[in-house]
Amino acid sequence: MGRQKPTQDPLTPWEAYQAKQARSNKHPAKLKLPTVQRLRARHRNRNLALILTPLLLLLAFLGYMVSPIAKVATVSVTGTRNVPIQTVIDASRLDETKLVLGLLVHRRQVLSGIKQRVPELQAASVSVAGFNRVTFHVLEYAPVGYVLQKGRYRMILENGAEMSTSTTTPLDNYPVFSAFGKKDAAAMAIAVRKFPGAVRRTVSEVKATRGGGNPYQITMTMTDGNTVVADSRTVAKKISYYPAIVAQVKQKGTVDLEVGAFFTPYSK
Repeated sequence: MGRQKPTQDPLTPWEAYQAKQARSNKHPAKLKLPTVQRLRARHRNRNLALILTPLLLLLAFLGYMVSPIAKVATVSVTGTRNVPIQTVIDASRLDETKLVLGLLVHRRQVLSGIKQRVPELQAASVSVAGFNRVTFHVLEYAPVGYVLQKGRYRMILENGAEMSTSTTTPLDNYPVFSAFGKKDAAAMAIAVRKFPGAVRRTVSEVKATRGGGNPYQITMTMTDGNTVVADSRTVAKKISYYPAIVAQVKQKGTVDLEVGAFFTPYSK
């Protein structure tokens, strides 16, 4: 009998996997790679774009800066009623030599400067249209009355600021403040602004009378024919009694709010 060939032990799963991997490594798959020339061209175009793009942007920016559209062409103002438009423009310190880009970069400083130089303005903003047409949008403090000084009437606003311009006669039906110093007139204007609207519209004149030993005494002439005597420090609170007092009487007279609150007819 011939010799039998010894049988091999079956491979384990791990050994079978290793044998399969060894066979596959003998014949590696060929990968399709771009040619060297194509890779070089792609890298060259990318590097060229990285260099040229900033240069083109810089040239465009320099071209804009030297062009006429980079400078302010016109300046306009909206929202003014009492403040002259030219006053706001002068306060902005903008002209045809200023750059629009500088205005946009320093927008807050420009607007803050306008409000400081024109205290009659409560708020201000700016917009740019068509590259270089600048418009300032402003909101004025509400007028309260006129201060009479040396025969001239100067408008005073709710924040106590006085207009720089004056007239020989009042232009609107606002009350006239007379015999006040500048600081006292400002405080009185702020107090009158706190009056109820219906009462405020009936005030014709507010005069610092300083009578009866009271340096804060004021006398108000009302359009309904009555007179109010009060203390400038407390009148803003006590004036609310005025409508109820005059509603209870049929005669015209003086409403005293200086200490208490009582009415005296003119006949007495």
